Amino acid sequence: MGRQLRYMAHGFQPVELTWTCAQARYLMRPGREANRRIVGVIGQAMRLHGDDVLLYFAGGTCNHIHIVAAFRDAEAKARWVCHVRTNLSKELGALYDWRGCHWERRSSDIAILDEATLFERLVYLAGQATKAGLVRRAADWPGVPWIQAVTEGRPLVGVWYDRTRLHRLRMAWAARPKSKRGRRPALADVAETRVVELTPPPMWAESSEGELRARWREVIEVAEARYPAPGRVLGPAGVLRVRPHDRPQRSKRGPAPAVHASSRAQRLAWREAYRAFVETYQAAMKALRAGIEGCGFPPEGCRPVRMAPAPGG
Repeated sequence: MGRQLRYMAHGFQPVELTWTCAQARYLMRPGREANRRIVGVIGQAMRLHGDDVLLYFAGGTCNHIHIVAAFRDAEAKARWVCHVRTNLSKELGALYDWRGCHWERRSSDIAILDEATLFERLVYLAGQATKAGLVRRAADWPGVPWIQAVTEGRPLVGVWYDRTRLHRLRMAWAARPKSKRGRRPALADVAETRVVELTPPPMWAESSEGELRARWREVIEVAEARYPAPGRVLGPAGVLRVRPHDRPQRSKRGPAPAVHASSRAQRLAWREAYRAFVETYQAAMKALRAGIEGCGFPPEGCRPVRMAPAPGG
């Protein structure tokens, strides 16, 4: 069966994105520099596409990451996801000496249909590290401090390396006479600070700062109760000693749900709408291949690349 088309029923619908590392290897193992690069890449994506994205929360372990966000439309989501996945692959691959694609497969992209389900997905993300037996408490995770950001207001500060600028600097450096070259440009010369700001989930949009932090603390408490750590955990120091090229002996694999919803009726309604979207999209693709101009591609999906407008267009 072909893979599911990218589909967004309406603008700024919350969605859960999941990216798994190649062969489930620990290529997202946390560390000071890895954390800075992850935040820097996401911060750069928000700088480029921030008007089209609401970033709510993220979580994960050493071999995968979950992100809950909302996007203006399917094409804005595709641009943001492409930027983050590609540059995380480059930055963490360079850091951990991994060549080739960083990710095992296409990202899982699952719509979240209601606020109760959104709360449950936030709980699930918050409980990733304790559920896997990596740390005793969710806040002990030594990776990107997503939990501290929402419960304490800690800023998420990272670094973005402008590698295009670095290439140009090195080309100019190599073109000079050897006697005038000086120091070869280094990665630190193109480092730029990036700050990631999280948006309150829609059900808490009107909450004060104090109320918002209290609600997030409730999420963490529910996560730790629902996904308690086993008797023995690896601990923060043990997590930092994990070798990125290693992988678990067994990896959990299974089909992802088509949609996250509280009721069967919501799921069935979503499936019916998706089927109608697929029929319209396939008809438009057939017309495009036949050379018919003005193909009516449904706005809920992504148009082919040659028809898609330029970013900001």
